[in-house]
This record gives sequence, C-alpha cells and structure tokens, in this order.
Amino acid sequence: MTRTLNPNAPTVAALFGRAADAGTLSAQSQSLIAGDLGPLVIAGAAGMHSDDIVASDVTLVTLCVDASSSIGAAGLEDAVREGQKSLLQAFAGSREKDAVLVALWTFSHDVTVHHSYVPVDDAVRLDGRNYQAGGTTHLYDTFCDAAAANVAYAQLLRDAGTPVRSVLVVVTDGEDVGSRRPARTCRKLATDLLKSEQFHLGFVGVGNATDFTKVATEMGFPPGSILVQKDATPTTLRQAFAMVSRSAVRASQGRIQPGPQASFFGP
Repeated sequence: MTRTLNPNAPTVAALFGRAADAGTLSAQSQSLIAGDLGPLVIAGAAGMHSDDIVASDVTLVTLCVDASSSIGAAGLEDAVREGQKSLLQAFAGSREKDAVLVALWTFSHDVTVHHSYVPVDDAVRLDGRNYQAGGTTHLYDTFCDAAAANVAYAQLLRDAGTPVRSVLVVVTDGEDVGSRRPARTCRKLATDLLKSEQFHLGFVGVGNATDFTKVATEMGFPPGSILVQKDATPTTLRQAFAMVSRSAVRASQGRIQPGPQASFFGP
C-alpha cells in the first residue's frame, strides 16, 4: 500500500516559507497564497511518501479540468473523460512512469480534489459517476489553489532530497465567473513559478465564446504554453488532450526547457 504524506496547515505555511527562501516564490506570492490557505490547498498538498519514491527525480503533474455547466451543454463530458484517461495512458506507457506523480482537480463553482500526488496506476479515471458538469467557472481560484498545493508538496520532496519538476495544466471552455481572486494574482504567481525554472504551465481553451489567449495571457501563461481549439467539439477536445499528453511526457523527460519564455506546446 502506498503511504501518504499529509501536511497540516502550519506545515504547508512553513513549506511556502522554505519555497520562498529557495527562490520558487517571491515574498509577495508567498503572502498571497499563505494568506488564503484553505482546505483545498491542504488536501492538494498531500502525496506519496518520499521514502517510497524509487525514482531519482520526480515530475509532479497537476491537471485542472473544467466541470462547469457549459461543458455539459456542449456535449463534451465524455470527451473530457476520455481525454483524461488518454493522458494517464500516455504516462503509463512512458519510460518515466515511475517518476511521475499525478494530482487531479475538477472545478466549477465547486472545486474537487479527486486526489493529490499519486502514482499513475493509482490515479482516478474520470467517469460518469465522478465527473458531471454543472455550475460556473472558478478558474482563477482553482489555478491559485492548485499551484499552491503543487509548490507545497514539491518543497516537501525537495526537503527530503528529491529533485522535482512540476507541470500544471488547466483545461477550460469558459472565462472565469465568480472567483474571489483576480487574474493579476494568478499572473504574479505564474510569473514566479516560471522564473524559478521548476515549473511548466499549460493552458487549454476550447470554444469561440471567449478570447482564451487574452484570458491565459492575463493569468501569466506564456504564448507557447497556450493552446486554443475554437471548435468546441468532442473531436477537438480529444485532440487537445492528446497535445497535453505529448507535452507533459516531454516535460517529464526534461525535453522542454522551463522558464518565463517556455513553450509547453512547442515542437
């Protein structure tokens, strides 16, 4: 049985402090996320016990998938489920499989951490029982909380001597509706994470009702890390997940250079 590290709120706050000391976060970003430390971040910051990790280095993959009502209205639920499964299959078939830990978040006005960082074989596969669309799109809040959780668990592993790279991908079909935090908070956090050269960020926007390039840019995603599929169809969403899969595997192999000008979806 896989053992889990479950840091509590004071521990997570301390991890943010050490991440700031290490240069992953600026003092401003540390203050922003530590000052808004809720149960989602604490749940998301858990993960496989460092003593049970056999790989010499680890890639933490955080997938944040829109589950708002527009996904259902567009008939995209099954495509999301299939796409998420294909992402896991891509990791399962890669030589880096044992070095990848996956966290899964879905979001509408309600955010669900299906699991924090677990081996690929233990990851939840989305289906009709655990993924049903409904509600509005808390995009900004989800990004900030998921990124904060990734920072905390990554720092926990680094403290134990394990080198870590991180990948965070957001898949959405709409702009933010209802988040407490503004886009500029996402942008500050994204800027710090990319500057640390420890993070890869990817943004997938599906549909033509929103200017996703503008949304993602305002959140701090570099141009080469933004993928827009203007046709909101099951086929285009599956294609988007396929591109995420390829890029995430390449990132886990160290074949995508991190940094502020990184191109997650580049050649």
